[in-house]
Amino acid sequence: MKYRLLLMIFFCLPLFTMAQVGSDSDPRTHFVGLQNGQKVYAKRVQLKNPFLKDSYFLLDDTLRYPMGSVKYYQNDNGFFLRISDPYDRDDFAKRTISGRISKYYVSKTFYNNMYSPYGRYGGYGYGGFGGYGYGMPSSRNIYFFTKDDGPLQSYNFENIREALADNPGSVALLNQYRKGKYVETGLSIAGAAILLYGMSQTFKSYQNGQSGSVAPTVYVGAAVISIPWISGLFKKDKITQAVELYNYERKD
Repeated sequence: MKYRLLLMIFFCLPLFTMAQVGSDSDPRTHFVGLQNGQKVYAKRVQLKNPFLKDSYFLLDDTLRYPMGSVKYYQNDNGFFLRISDPYDRDDFAKRTISGRISKYYVSKTFYNNMYSPYGRYGGYGYGGFGGYGYGMPSSRNIYFFTKDDGPLQSYNFENIREALADNPGSVALLNQYRKGKYVETGLSIAGAAILLYGMSQTFKSYQNGQSGSVAPTVYVGAAVISIPWISGLFKKDKITQAVELYNYERKD
């Protein structure tokens, strides 16, 4: 009897191992993708960050994988892809759009400091990246995208336009976005000029001893400046629309 039991365990063990590895058709939605190409499925995937110890992934409260061995993972919080920051530190960016064009973002802490010799990138200290920086911290989202699971690229207009160039509908939306930006820039410049003129008129009236109400042009300038911001609250980003259209029309 004991011999039969041991024999059954021996033959069932490989099946259990295969179930842990899974396949692309596996109904489980939690998994980690390893650097060696293996995809390991689980019912629960957690990223552990113990104090003063190396981070690791914990699957089903039993299996451990070092953070450096994981290329991507998915759990209740979404799908995440490994990225490398300017200091070659590893982090995971969250996917917000999935398709031939996939969009990702990672939140980082910036330090508005013009004098720090550390952590500077584009005039700001990457406190979240390099661990350096001084001044007032602020959190920002940094966006990336991939095309057909290719390399990560910065999510900006020029890169997106090049990636979507083979879809006329997406290109048309991007052209609308660019024209809209020109209009918004013009309104902002005009509004600022009107506002400055109104403030100068108000200041002159105070200098001349004419205390009273603020010049009407101050309110006009403020209203013109606010138009792009207010309109942006009620319309969807044309770049996002272009990406979504591309993904919809390019489904295999």
